[in-house]
Amino acid sequence: MAKLIIHHGTPQAHEFELKPGANHLGRGEANDCRITDGSVSTNHAQITVEGSSIRIKDLGSTNGTFINQAPVSEAVLQPGQALRLGAVSILLHTDAPVPPPPPVPVRQPINLASQATLVSSAPAPVAASGGGLKLSGLRHAEPEPPPPPSELMAAPAGQAAAVTGFAEPPPGKTACKFHPKIGGQWLCQKCSELFCPLCVTTRPSSEGTVHACRKCGTPCVPVQVQAVKSKEKKVVVYSDKMLLMRSVGFGFGAALLGALIWSGLSWLFGFDVPFLFGPMVGALVGFAVKIACQDTPGPVFSSIAVVCCIIGCVLGKVGMIAITHLTLNTNTTYVTGGLGIGIAVYTAWKIGGAE
Repeated sequence: MAKLIIHHGTPQAHEFELKPGANHLGRGEANDCRITDGSVSTNHAQITVEGSSIRIKDLGSTNGTFINQAPVSEAVLQPGQALRLGAVSILLHTDAPVPPPPPVPVRQPINLASQATLVSSAPAPVAASGGGLKLSGLRHAEPEPPPPPSELMAAPAGQAAAVTGFAEPPPGKTACKFHPKIGGQWLCQKCSELFCPLCVTTRPSSEGTVHACRKCGTPCVPVQVQAVKSKEKKVVVYSDKMLLMRSVGFGFGAALLGALIWSGLSWLFGFDVPFLFGPMVGALVGFAVKIACQDTPGPVFSSIAVVCCIIGCVLGKVGMIAITHLTLNTNTTYVTGGLGIGIAVYTAWKIGGAE
């Protein structure tokens, strides 16, 4: 079974098991695999599993989809490949065995002392009968001496930190210069600024891929990713008595605001439309009570919202008559007014605290 390891290599790493068929990845709640990161688009990418074949397709994301640091629009994923959506690192893992990479030949150091012993213990060279040429197999097969250490350790400046480890970030800096919510992973040696993988350029070289600063072109060195602390909002929990007082106060204030808007619109347009103005007052009062009671469901808060809604509708109607002097006493006016107030009361009840 194939699965994704989200935030691979970090303390926030977690797994998502891929299902057969289409798997949608993104920041939106409708995705199969939801990744709550600012660099990931709402509908970022789609991974399709068909038997042993796994394909990924970018869905027009803002920050792109990458496989082994290379941007792709659609490609086949192999087990063990490093996938990146925006700045989130992902590793594809399957239960099928992954063939090991071909062995890299390692040059063994040469012990000159042992070679000298072999040469001294070798039989005497045999002289050819036709001339003065002397043959010595050991001497002719003697390998070249190893290169000096300075040549082995030589590397471009941009790759030095990749061999020896991570560089130290500048004091007081942890996030990318252009993305404050993302930890900086690359340090420009000239600008002394931290950048995320989206803010550096990559170019191939004889020694591998070089990450450079977009501003000055200086090779960047990797740094240990620092966690960026998000500012947590402190939620104040009120007592039941305080919630009731807040709900009454917020509801009455929203009723006054709705009545003023009702009267003002009637004066501005020169007519009264209770069918539209009533639900507006109900919505204002309902949301005000919902915020005041900290979204606590219950008939008590719904009742408060209904009472405040009726007060707001009455004040709005009285204010309209006082400003415009409109007194339409027709059956149509009564029907539309009653229907508007009924919708207003229902709206306030549902939003204010109905379960």
